[in-house]
Amino acid sequence: MYRLFSKTAALAGLLALSLTACKKDEVRVNSEFSAPPVLTASTTNAGALAKANAQNTAVTYTWTPYTITTSDDSKVASTVTYTLQIAKAGTNFATVREISGGVGTASSLAIKTIDLNSALLFLGLPFGQPGLVDVRLKTFVAGNLPTLYSTTKQLTATPYDECTAPNADTWGLVGPAGDGWPGATATDRMLKWDCVANAYVLRSALNVGDFKFRKNQDWAINLGALTKPLMPGATATTLKINGEDMSIAVAGTYTVKLTITGSGANVTAGTLTVTP
Repeated sequence: MYRLFSKTAALAGLLALSLTACKKDEVRVNSEFSAPPVLTASTTNAGALAKANAQNTAVTYTWTPYTITTSDDSKVASTVTYTLQIAKAGTNFATVREISGGVGTASSLAIKTIDLNSALLFLGLPFGQPGLVDVRLKTFVAGNLPTLYSTTKQLTATPYDECTAPNADTWGLVGPAGDGWPGATATDRMLKWDCVANAYVLRSALNVGDFKFRKNQDWAINLGALTKPLMPGATATTLKINGEDMSIAVAGTYTVKLTITGSGANVTAGTLTVTP
């Protein structure tokens, strides 16, 4: 009995010693987070933008990189991404144009004239007139940490009228509502890229009849509705590849606005509005 008790007590002592050793070997790594980046700008007035200077720098933004320093003196920077957000002044960034600012230890971004001009037109600022926008830095840290935003900087600039499509795709309206289905004589009624609307737009007289859209005057990629709707409708119509024909119910002059998801062979869907 004594021997059994002694062995049991010894084993318990060894377990306790083992657990104690494990606790002593445990290493805690603490993390310390830097303050949110502070945004600074090379200028608050980019002046009148010009197409001739499209590739020149219009404004440069700088900031102190956001870091996470651990107690073992390592810095975690690769999990941080920066994005500049531009919005109409006073709109509280309800609609933004984002420009990537890099990752990790990135600390500045030079915005080209062409990119700033495109952002201003996207936000609806009229060309040829000075416009005011708000700019802030969005800092995203991977994990469960909240997204950080810098204080807002204001920038004045005058955009020029330069409308460049986002890719080489062209889109045409085909069918009896336009000039008929493509054949010996009928052709696509081509839409034009609209930088302000950020969509393909056509203002034209349309007939009563069916229609749909096709890319690059070819049926390989065409867009139609989920189910056949009558146009114009009260709400935007969702389009899909090889969807159903749509139909103009009353002849008249309409604005056709076609928003495309994807480009080239990767077009997946679209959205259509038709308004008088």
